[in-house]
Amino acid sequence: MVLKIIPAIYDQLPSNPVEMLLISFPSQTEIGMFCGVTTQAVNNWKRREGIPPGYVEALSKYTGIPVWMLCPKHFHKEERKQDGDSVGGLEGVGEG
Repeated sequence: MVLKIIPAIYDQLPSNPVEMLLISFPSQTEIGMFCGVTTQAVNNWKRREGIPPGYVEALSKYTGIPVWMLCPKHFHKEERKQDGDSVGGLEGVGEG
């Protein structure tokens, strides 16, 4: 079972997006397996303090961490999906 992040604790999350993911994933290796990349790639994301946009939506849906927190260079807090739901929010999150 994955630990879902709720909005009430956003301000308590680490500033590094990969460290945020480590609240839900047991290791960088597990993050890499989920995304289909190597642990080295995830380590590079951690060093750069950003996750490539192509992985963000799936990670957001899985963890509950909004896309704007995982990839602040490409997504902004105010962004919305076309259907009106919050991008990367908890609404519509499927079973982990």
